[in-house]
Amino acid sequence: MNKMTQAVLAAAVLGACSTAVFADGEDAARGGNDGPDYSRCTELGCQKDIPITLEVPKKCTVTGGSPIVLSSSGGAKTSNYSIQSNTHYVLELTTANAGTSNSTFVKNTTDPTAKVTTTILTNGGSVGWGNSNHAGMGTDNYTVSVNNAATTAANKAGTYTDTYRIRVSY
Repeated sequence: MNKMTQAVLAAAVLGACSTAVFADGEDAARGGNDGPDYSRCTELGCQKDIPITLEVPKKCTVTGGSPIVLSSSGGAKTSNYSIQSNTHYVLELTTANAGTSNSTFVKNTTDPTAKVTTTILTNGGSVGWGNSNHAGMGTDNYTVSVNNAATTAANKAGTYTDTYRIRVSY
């Protein structure tokens, strides 16, 4: 064979082998073959699906709930509030003075032994005290009604307080 032809053939063979070795080294360094996935190709073309994901965290908001000022003449006073939640939730209703009893009281801020009895109902009594399960997934509206008897001269003068507590958990 001609020396020139031998040189060209030798260069071609050595070049192809070194390229293959170099390519195998790159694939090994990357941890495998990340080349095209020809298994999903047909004579019409190729395809690939790219997943799209959004994680929405559980969330709730409690709005409304204006302060309730009872009358010394007695009667019922109300306040409205809403709970907006994007998931099922547990509603816990308590009062600072009586926990989960609807027969609660307001107490004098300077003499905690001086009390005036109250009755508290949520949505007319349809929502119980303590923990109750709710569907959520929207806005739930609530009305709290606090009723007290008229005060008399036997009640110590001063300001009487209690707190209606709303807790939402998932």
